[in-house]
Amino acid sequence: MNLLEFKIGFWHPFGPHAGETTEEIIKRKRDEINKNGWTLWSFQFRNTLKLWYQEIEKAKPNRVLVFCSEGKGARDPIGERKLCNYYIPINEVRPKEISIEIQIPHPMGKRTKGSAFIVKNIIYPVEYKAIPIEWLKNTKWQTAPLPTRPEYLIRFGQGRSIRKFRAILELQYPYLAEVGRCI
Repeated sequence: MNLLEFKIGFWHPFGPHAGETTEEIIKRKRDEINKNGWTLWSFQFRNTLKLWYQEIEKAKPNRVLVFCSEGKGARDPIGERKLCNYYIPINEVRPKEISIEIQIPHPMGKRTKGSAFIVKNIIYPVEYKAIPIEWLKNTKWQTAPLPTRPEYLIRFGQGRSIRKFRAILELQYPYLAEVGRCI
């Protein structure tokens, strides 16, 4: 993969999650892609999905990538793990049932929904390359060092180099979804 072609994507804190190691997560998600053609990769619910989607549409990229952090010192999030059973792609309003081939054990606690990337490919292992980026905070692009948490929309830019990453997710249109559990 030629990372010099990177235009826009995401920074994603990545570590153990829902009782699985990072290697177990990558293996399970690759298996889901092999069976289903794509998978959902959950993260904490964000109100910024529509803003991120609009920025991606403005950029008209050939591909949208997610850089998963190296995750040194990352801990499994606290919260009761609930298996998500629906998703709503960002440009739709009706929930869709999650295929039996896709498992999303999401630590939600008292919440009933999260966010997810729609993933068609996982590049792992991957060699780190220092790419200068900018990151979106509210509606303004920043050149200051990228925070370690949470997820951020990033683009090739004039800022500092991206932090070290361990895997890259290649997203499938429409890139983002809400996931949750119907009670």
